[in-house]
Amino acid sequence: MRHMPWISLLLVLFCFRSAPVTAQDEPSQLETDATAALNEEDEVDLADLTIPGEPHELLAGTVGDWDLTIRIWTAPDTEPVESSGTASGRWILGERFVETSYAGTVMDRDFEALKIEGYEKASSEYVTTWRDNLGTYTMIFRGRCDTTCLTRTMTADFLDPVSATKLKIKGVTTLTEDEGYTYESFVVTPDGKEFK
Repeated sequence: MRHMPWISLLLVLFCFRSAPVTAQDEPSQLETDATAALNEEDEVDLADLTIPGEPHELLAGTVGDWDLTIRIWTAPDTEPVESSGTASGRWILGERFVETSYAGTVMDRDFEALKIEGYEKASSEYVTTWRDNLGTYTMIFRGRCDTTCLTRTMTADFLDPVSATKLKIKGVTTLTEDEGYTYESFVVTPDGKEFK
């Protein structure tokens, strides 16, 4: 929602620019020159924000079809429950976002999920939405990558539906040398402890 005021301003500018001008409403030459300079600068900034750049290219490592090994830890310091699945990632919206569909089993239940990941140039952050069939929630992750951009670390607030406790989820995507990637998810407790 950070862009709503900007979109509203753009709509207001569009409405004002397309309104008819009568003789009594004509701006002075100074006002016309200042408005033209401002509009040209805004158009350049707007154009730059709409064009995918190098950070978007770094999302390519998750595009493709993947076999998954899913490991779920049901409590800290326990062995994981392991299952399998598939993922299919593809570019959408002019290679601005990667949409990944997941399918498999998690703890003997059918599992489906949809992730859309992109890079928001205005905030210089990677942004991901996550939805799955294990709940009715939408998680919105925000974060950055390390200096090599082989690892992206993102966090989201999450309301635990069982305890109604607000938790933080940390997701770490790491591109691997074999042209694959790993994704790890951690719950971050209010006291800052992390567990898978």
